[in-house]
Amino acid sequence: MNKSIPGGGSQPRRGRLLALTVPVVLLTPVAAFAESDLAFPGYSGYLNVPSATVLEHGQADLQWSDQGFVTRGRRAPGADQYEYFQNVSAAFGVFPNVEIGGRLIWEKTQANGYEDPDAGIRDLSANLKVQAPFIPEDWFTLAAGIQDLGGETDDFEAVYAVAGRELGPVEVSVGFGDPKSEGARYLDGAFGAVAYHPVPWLSLMAEHDSQDVRLGVGASTPRGWLPADAQLKAKVLAYSDSDADGDRHFVSVGLSFPFGNRPKHRLDLPHDDTAAPVASADPVASVTAAPAADGGDLDEVERDVVATRVGKRLAQAGYERVKVAADGDTLEVRWENNVYNRDERDSLRDVARRVRATAGGYKKARLTLLNQNIPVTYRTLSFEEADTRVVDAGFSKPDWFNEQPDWHYQGSFGPAWKPRLTLSPTISSGVATEYGVWDSSVGIGYELQASLWKGALVSGTYTTEVYATEDFERGGVFYENRQRDDLVEAEFQQTLKLHPQLYTSLHAGRYALDYDGVLNETMVITPDGRHSLAFLGGHFEHTDLDNADREQALARYSYYNPDLDVQFNVYGGEFFGDDRGVRVDGRFWFGDYALTLTYKNTDAEFVGLGWVIPLTPVKDHQFRYLQLRGNPDWNYSVQTRINEDSNDLSFGGASIVRSANPLQYLYLNRGRLPNR
Repeated sequence: MNKSIPGGGSQPRRGRLLALTVPVVLLTPVAAFAESDLAFPGYSGYLNVPSATVLEHGQADLQWSDQGFVTRGRRAPGADQYEYFQNVSAAFGVFPNVEIGGRLIWEKTQANGYEDPDAGIRDLSANLKVQAPFIPEDWFTLAAGIQDLGGETDDFEAVYAVAGRELGPVEVSVGFGDPKSEGARYLDGAFGAVAYHPVPWLSLMAEHDSQDVRLGVGASTPRGWLPADAQLKAKVLAYSDSDADGDRHFVSVGLSFPFGNRPKHRLDLPHDDTAAPVASADPVASVTAAPAADGGDLDEVERDVVATRVGKRLAQAGYERVKVAADGDTLEVRWENNVYNRDERDSLRDVARRVRATAGGYKKARLTLLNQNIPVTYRTLSFEEADTRVVDAGFSKPDWFNEQPDWHYQGSFGPAWKPRLTLSPTISSGVATEYGVWDSSVGIGYELQASLWKGALVSGTYTTEVYATEDFERGGVFYENRQRDDLVEAEFQQTLKLHPQLYTSLHAGRYALDYDGVLNETMVITPDGRHSLAFLGGHFEHTDLDNADREQALARYSYYNPDLDVQFNVYGGEFFGDDRGVRVDGRFWFGDYALTLTYKNTDAEFVGLGWVIPLTPVKDHQFRYLQLRGNPDWNYSVQTRINEDSNDLSFGGASIVRSANPLQYLYLNRGRLPNR
């Protein structure tokens, strides 16, 4: 969803920097590379030239700069090719050796590109860069990338490959680029760069970007000066031998920081029944307390006392539907978590710690996590050693599979029907459209839900608009996409667990503001929890209009890799907007935060970049008769249209109507509940 106005250019003079760089790269030994930084175009690099490395995994860089490059019709004959524009870039190390990012460039913040011939350039583009793995560090580094991925206005699109080496404080890179646009521009042929780092926070740069020789200086705050390992960064173009920049000295300022919070050790790693000690990375290994009492034999009265004590302490900690029973030397513990809403694996670890500290005399404990009173997953712990060991794990069988024990304790922190109110900001926005840089309608969403009986709950979501730009107000071009003061969704749902790895959920109510309908989600999971297949189908009738019924019939494949903390959802079929095709949603987790990538291909193609931010504490507070909390999975993203002959305005297709409490979220920790 972007628009650009073109320009052109003449062939500038070529420098000799590249000829000096090549032998240095090929003949010099390698040292450790300096920290990656963003070039003016938004990828990691020097001034215009990309480096042969990517941002570190988990690193996020935000940058503002004023360098704009005009490629086509906007530029008059003899005019400068570089001009002052506003640029905001972001890049992320989403994966080892993979960097993704985007750039927003504009001249006028609010101007109608259809009516104002001087509205100027306004473009949202995506960048991708991949570093080759498995190359020995004492050889060289190699990377390839795409600028303006899939862009249709051709202002910035280019592909490139670059190799680099570092010797002490000197970094050198050489490469070759191929732009899509016609006319001379950077990365149009061979390029090279040299950077000298006399101290880690200072960089002196010289480059030949295939057209011009450029010199610049970069600086950053030393590591440790700012909280959270953040660094402020700045660059300035000090000299260029080109006639295309009008002797302008472009600058950039930015912020670099590790994205998200540090991943916590969590109780999610089962082990075989030989009860081998867990690895140090297993969160259970950090659950320490006094070992079980020697002998471990308890009479019936003592068992009842211990079981009751464990249950009461869990209920006092805020857990609900707590049940505890003794089965020989094993303590059976069940509970429902509404305390650790960011990640339910934190609840598994917390309960393991509390049981270990309280259940003296028992050699084992079998922990079963409930959701809506349905058993979801279990972990069997051994207390016979100083460190707790996981000896068995898996998805729990439905209650009707097994005879229930005689529970010694049943209790809860407040009633099971306790209402829960979740507050969350809601945003509709148009980014880099023909009408403005950022138009938005901002509201507050209120979701109220209550549990009824096993697997059943009712919920309703209402939004209130609190702010809107002119284009989202009445009569504006985006008015129909605003945040409405209205009931967005109200439904009743009943979930059935038919097998340890098979769920189905039936829903009925109001959806997407104006539709009454029914919805079904059925999901089957592999035993290790990494893969799942699901069906999402529904029929919806408009509350006011005839012949406006909607159907949805989607298949979904999901994959989660717990080692890399990455998950993907692939949808295919008929979407809610009557469009057909595929949609891929990827989440790259960094603790409780995530970066999201989206690809849509139905009536048009879109790529999107966004983030997930938890708007609630790690541990939510409970009142006895009410819970008030923030959204643990608030997300916002921007998208741009790709691979079209025109770049018409669109909010994008492949929309999915789903419950406010879908199976993956409500029962399976947003798809992150693996059993290894």
